[in-house]
Amino acid sequence: MLPASYQLSCAKCNKNYPLETRHWRCPSCGSPFSLRSECPPATDFKSMLDGRERGLWRYRGCLPFSEHPVSLGEGGTPTIRRRERDAELLLKLEYCNPTGSFKDRGASVSITRARAIGVKRVVEDSTGNAGMAASAYSAKAGIRARIYVPSDALPAKKTLIRACRAEVVECSSRKEAAARATSELAEGELYVGHTWDPFYIEGMKTAAFEIYESGFKADSVILPVASGTLLLGLYKGFGELVGMGFSENTPRIYAVQGEGCAPIYEAIHGKLSGDRSSQLADALKIEDPPRKEEILQAIKSTGGDAFTVSDPEIAAATKELYGLGILAEPSSATAYAAYKKNREALGGRIIIPVTGTGLKTIDRLGEIFGQPH
Repeated sequence: MLPASYQLSCAKCNKNYPLETRHWRCPSCGSPFSLRSECPPATDFKSMLDGRERGLWRYRGCLPFSEHPVSLGEGGTPTIRRRERDAELLLKLEYCNPTGSFKDRGASVSITRARAIGVKRVVEDSTGNAGMAASAYSAKAGIRARIYVPSDALPAKKTLIRACRAEVVECSSRKEAAARATSELAEGELYVGHTWDPFYIEGMKTAAFEIYESGFKADSVILPVASGTLLLGLYKGFGELVGMGFSENTPRIYAVQGEGCAPIYEAIHGKLSGDRSSQLADALKIEDPPRKEEILQAIKSTGGDAFTVSDPEIAAATKELYGLGILAEPSSATAYAAYKKNREALGGRIIIPVTGTGLKTIDRLGEIFGQPH
């Protein structure tokens, strides 16, 4: 099949830029870029697939810079179907990606583009999973990487980033990490921050294609949200399926955040009262996501909503998932916690992505299950 056509433009002022630009945001107004894509006509879903591939690059006809992908075998993640009362769940185990999180989808496309345009070093800021993915895919591509992390990022994640030969710069907070990553860019470096990079979202949309191909017709999707890349990717992927005539509608989208950092929830429902915190949702601490308005629009247009969960609710959900043999990190268990908290109002056929592995969060799991004596 013919490849899709793309246009890189500013989400706010609509100015267009070449796909090879090394600007990480619109130089005119400072807003995030959007990558507008148009997949070629297809008579049926199978005709848009590359039968030689599995996983993410199976859908190369709807992905940019797909001639020579940087891949570690991401995508094609397993699913578990589970019936609970009036709901049928599809638990998509995104932690089965190569570096243990859904971020591999975005990193594969983002680093593919970086290599294609001749970048020698990429820069990312992260609490851990995105930095791990950027480091591993950069190593595969033969590109150097520098990752800015908050000092309280989990030790295992920082160790794994360094193990992939990336430079780690520790900062006092998540906010400082983001600020330094962009302000300290040197000549020839490319910022591939997952909170800003529109190519990241292209990788995420393939999860929607996989869910469609599995035959699961979802009424809603509940997922953890920090920067919102997976939410926006699923929204775009399901939207493209509707646009190509394969699907009738996009599922309702429900964003889940920890009580201690909930900008999406508060934009919809107002500020949370009292002194709240959620240490277990450590991967969801982005106070002002750059694509906040896009996230809110996706939720609103699908008839979705936003939820918050507390540490006790996250801990309970994590324990229940492990009781099912699902090795989730606590931040990704937030989605299951929100489902349990709101299931009477939801029902139907629900997608719950399990976004990250607990194998990188042993210290957090010790807090939940108790340290062995």
